[in-house]
Amino acid sequence: MKRLFFLVVIGFALAIASWQILKPADLAKADAAHAASGKNNPQPGTQTMGSGMFAPNGLKPASAPSKGKAGAVSLRSAYAIEFESGLNLKKFYDRYAANPQGADAETKFLAAAALETCQWKVRNQVPTEAAKQKFMDRLKENDPNNNQRIEAYNQINAACEGFQNLGLTPADTSRLYAEAAAAGNPGAKAAVAAELYREQSRNARNIEERRMSEDQLSLVRDALASGDPFAIRRAGQLLTYESSQLTDRKLGAEGDLFNPRDLGPAWTFLACDRGANCGADANRVLQGCASQGACGYTSLQSYMQFNELSPNAYANAQRYNAMIADAIAQGRWDLLGIAPGMGRTVVPANPVTPATGTRPAGTPPPPPGPTRHGG
Repeated sequence: MKRLFFLVVIGFALAIASWQILKPADLAKADAAHAASGKNNPQPGTQTMGSGMFAPNGLKPASAPSKGKAGAVSLRSAYAIEFESGLNLKKFYDRYAANPQGADAETKFLAAAALETCQWKVRNQVPTEAAKQKFMDRLKENDPNNNQRIEAYNQINAACEGFQNLGLTPADTSRLYAEAAAAGNPGAKAAVAAELYREQSRNARNIEERRMSEDQLSLVRDALASGDPFAIRRAGQLLTYESSQLTDRKLGAEGDLFNPRDLGPAWTFLACDRGANCGADANRVLQGCASQGACGYTSLQSYMQFNELSPNAYANAQRYNAMIADAIAQGRWDLLGIAPGMGRTVVPANPVTPATGTRPAGTPPPPPGPTRHGG
């Protein structure tokens, strides 16, 4: 019996040796390249993951991170890329204010986005030394993340310095978005569609009246078709969380039921694929580090995966991401529930016009209600 065992082992060893000698040249080259890449030799202190990423807690992701469609190209300008670094947003408003009449669509859009992002500063809610001390008091003694948390806190606050006491209001933000949208900026079109929908929904009496109008859907389609990451993120938020456009609707060729838990992150991942700032200095990553101590993440996707999403939700968000990208590329708006003809079938009591957000003459205004900015 032992003799038979040894014969089997020797035969198996000879088979492996023969394969190494006779295997095709292209496979031999691939093995050499893989060894040279160092993938089998991770650096000390790191924990490799199945997706090739690293996670501070060493957990394995449910699936690979969002890589984007092949050939996807960011349509952002260098100016927009600088805006998303978030180091100093006031200068983007200053650029517009220096020449309001000659400002182009992008300048107006980024000025509006800066105002929206820093609305808390605009309203003079300035972090004082007392507020910072309160933040410092929440830090745990000997927490190795304390220095990173303090740095993140300072970076978030520094981004909005200079907006105090300018006398600006949310109406200024809305006006700039409307002007930028009229000039063709896709991110502004999505912002205007969201604001028009908020106006409409205040007096809506049922789900059908809370669906988006055909004009609003047209703005959203234009925004998504542009490939602009600002537009994708804002349009996705509107469709997923703010409107009832997708209520009782199914998405994709398979007719998946709409699930905001999974669909919302998918829009964020798609914006990352299209060039949004989703690195270690993304605002959401900094906020998580400063407020929760969830530091050390090098991408927004990995931060969301390990802090906001269950493994199943993360996997579904990746699947939705691919579906949305394909639908946009093919112009299959029906797969997203926003094709022509999918708008509301009734006219609300107080309609608004898509160009300016104003009501027709003689139409009474809606009752006062909260206006949410920062979407």
